[in-house]
Amino acid sequence: MFAFVIILLSVALIAIKWYLTRIYASLYWCWDNGNEEKRISIDTDDVSFPQSFLWGTASAAYQCEGPGDKAPTKSNWSEWEPQHIKHGQQCGIAVDHYHRYKEDIELMSTLGCNAYRFSLAWDKIEPVEGQYDQDVLAHYHDVLKELHRQSIVPMVTFHHFVQPLWFEERSSFLNSTNLSAFIRFSIDMFKEFQDECHLWCTINEPEVYVSGGYFTGIFPPGRKSQPNEASLVLQNLLQAHVDIYDGIKATARQPDQHSIGIVKDIFQFDPYHPLNPLDVYISRLLDYAMNGCILDFFRTGSFKWKMPGSTPRTFTNPRAPHTNDFIGLNYYSHFLVRFNPFKPSSFEIVHRQDDSGPSLMTDMAYPLYPEGLYRACVRLKDELPRVPIYITENGIADRCDDRRHLFLRRYLYALSRAINEAGCDVRGYFYWSLTDNFEWAEGYDMKFGLYDVNLQTQERTLRDGAKYFQQVIQKHRAKYQKKIT
Repeated sequence: MFAFVIILLSVALIAIKWYLTRIYASLYWCWDNGNEEKRISIDTDDVSFPQSFLWGTASAAYQCEGPGDKAPTKSNWSEWEPQHIKHGQQCGIAVDHYHRYKEDIELMSTLGCNAYRFSLAWDKIEPVEGQYDQDVLAHYHDVLKELHRQSIVPMVTFHHFVQPLWFEERSSFLNSTNLSAFIRFSIDMFKEFQDECHLWCTINEPEVYVSGGYFTGIFPPGRKSQPNEASLVLQNLLQAHVDIYDGIKATARQPDQHSIGIVKDIFQFDPYHPLNPLDVYISRLLDYAMNGCILDFFRTGSFKWKMPGSTPRTFTNPRAPHTNDFIGLNYYSHFLVRFNPFKPSSFEIVHRQDDSGPSLMTDMAYPLYPEGLYRACVRLKDELPRVPIYITENGIADRCDDRRHLFLRRYLYALSRAINEAGCDVRGYFYWSLTDNFEWAEGYDMKFGLYDVNLQTQERTLRDGAKYFQQVIQKHRAKYQKKIT
């Protein structure tokens, strides 16, 4: 009997080891500990992208523009500073992209970029409800004109976390009666610029807007642990997207010439220990609340929100599955979730503590995880089949510029695998961001830019770690030019 128990335990241990090996092999690839040149396990130079692929950078108006030519307008974020920003920092003139856009577009061209994603500053355009500032509209016409002059394709975002103060003071997206103001603004902006732009993003990262504003409280309005409010705001944002899509298609002079999509950030929530049922349960719960319920809405037309301690919320819109000509994917990393009964939320976010690739941290509170970009692309392909993907943000905060080169090598390799091995229809990649900028609650501490910016002189300097991005674009272009000749 004792011998039989020993055999059973041995078999169980072997099965567990086999299971964990399979799990970790799918979650973590065998990198070469930063020595990519050795090419022992993975050749990160082995990348290939479609001929018509868009290479670009991404930005948001508030983070890079500064106030422009007039007195700063009031927004939810201007009123949030400086007391809620790290070290009491303020955005100020940021990197003055409003005045330096020609210089910055020239930098994009120097890198080889053929696309640029940016947002329209709703707070500058409509500082008073119903009154559009014609000077600011003229400015964006000038930006678009310069992009076309440099053969750079624009991608415009209507909402990137910032809204006029008058909208915020009316409870913004918490109040469904306010949706008409945002929908009207977005459709009007489309009408204004439809001859100069054909790629449109409605809303940037609705779940991040919700999480920061109604869970963690690090974004305005700073409402902490309010799941019922969070689910209502998320519902209203998704409804607004559907109405904007339909409104644009109904008013466009040439609707088929315009592609419209929402921008979805995906941070995977993985169980810290895949054999711990509590880790698995909590990670799945979080993933559904932040990712699954949104993807389900656009696949089925049904929105279902459920979290312990909150009222379940459901609504349906049969138009939803037909309102994305593409999906914008913002991808940075993943979270490992571990059950912890001593935490108020009963869980904690942790990271692997070893010397392998997955433990290499960025300056933000998450690690390099290029495998996750592959996983996110495959998930979108599986859950939203036939919807093309643009990587609308992907970048690293790296003050010392000692990981950016590695980041780019690995994430672009993962993207190439998603396209060529998994068959994902990815049509472009936008690095976040061209220059350093104001990183929301982190202020200017996080250095995402391909170009370092001296905030005193506004001088831009290409970082060494960014040169790999330039090389990949040049190699891509040379490959197809050679085929043509």
